[in-house]
Amino acid sequence: MTAIERIAEARAAALGSLSRAAAGDSLCTLDRERMPAAKYHEGAVAALGDALRAARRDQPAPSADGWGEEWSARAERDVSWRAYLAGGRDALRALAPAFAAR
Repeated sequence: MTAIERIAEARAAALGSLSRAAAGDSLCTLDRERMPAAKYHEGAVAALGDALRAARRDQPAPSADGWGEEWSARAERDVSWRAYLAGGRDALRALAPAFAAR
């Protein structure tokens, strides 16, 4: 399996997890109890989308530790943003071997 295929597969899995966490509801309408789980998976989908675009352009994948740095200030104040960043960074860390295989 190529790196692009691995990233696409991981992104599809993250999207499925996001759909299950949202249970068909818009992310804008989720209550506080379900929001962190949904935002975590949303962050994974976003980060893996960035990684997939980079791989298709034969560019380096985003750094797990640096991904979403522009939202760090928001994450300090908001649990949803913390979950979003954690999901994205965890997803990128999990696929680090696929990036190295490229």
